Amino acid sequence: MSTSKPENSVWKLQNIEADYWHEYIATRPPYDRRIFDPIFKYHAANKSQFKDALDIGTGAGSALGPLLQRFQNVTASDNDTVSLAFAQERYRHIQSSQLSWTTSRGEDLLEHHDPSSFDLVTCALTFPLLDTDKALHTVFTLLRLGGTLAIWFYGPPIFLDASLAEKAQPVLYAALDHSFKPVVSGGDAQQLASWKRAADGMASWLDYIPFSEDNWTNIHRQKWNNARDRLSFFGPAACDFEVEPTSAVSSNEIVINEQDPNFWKIDWDAEMLKRFVLSIFPKPKSMVKTDEILDGHLEKLKELMGGPGVKASMTWPAVLILVRKKT
Repeated sequence: MSTSKPENSVWKLQNIEADYWHEYIATRPPYDRRIFDPIFKYHAANKSQFKDALDIGTGAGSALGPLLQRFQNVTASDNDTVSLAFAQERYRHIQSSQLSWTTSRGEDLLEHHDPSSFDLVTCALTFPLLDTDKALHTVFTLLRLGGTLAIWFYGPPIFLDASLAEKAQPVLYAALDHSFKPVVSGGDAQQLASWKRAADGMASWLDYIPFSEDNWTNIHRQKWNNARDRLSFFGPAACDFEVEPTSAVSSNEIVINEQDPNFWKIDWDAEMLKRFVLSIFPKPKSMVKTDEILDGHLEKLKELMGGPGVKASMTWPAVLILVRKKT
């Protein structure tokens, strides 16, 4: 089976085995207190309720654990039934009275939920894939007055050692670009538009997202480790279109840039980086394979890192956006 690209979707998952999702979880940072402490602190500062939360693009359900600890009711949504089936199995111990599921594109959630249904809406690694204006309208309508929207995104891990940052980081990016190129390039006009929106958004560190002063207030943009590295999982080398970062950041927004080597810090060897590259996007097991070019990049990484089993310290670039619906 293969990955297809239907209307209104960057890709459609077909026959994705549970093994993929376990590998995905093993090679991605956890959504722990580094992300959720700022979200919950921001939300509580407005004396907002911790009653109803919605997670858009829930995927494997990585954001659900912290939400379930704080909110009475959590709704997990995704446009893909395969993702939801895995997440449902992962959280089968949670009662349906606390955790419910919605199969829907993020832009279409008003077809499933009433306006003013949620106190918090979260969206991890998904927003650049959505139609920006439609998604913002949907979230604004779904939120209660004073409710919080939290959007976050992270990019590939980055080497902390200066020599590896100079020599090995470009090789890791080349491996990722090579993996993404057959998926990102060569599509029809609609697919190109979707991938370009995602590429431009990642290259912008999500600064492209506009928040109207008529609808939103108290806009915070927190970025980690954005001084030298990219947020994008794939760069211009993977694209058959121009990548054009833009900014909609206004003067009244709070922007924090933090270079933190301990942010989601990991110690990985070349084998873990290979696992990360091979699970970089959802695909069936039959497609989890390398070719001569990718093998070359991965072997070069291993050599630069000092050989098999030699670990290198890495951190992650990330951005968290917090905004409040105006009362």
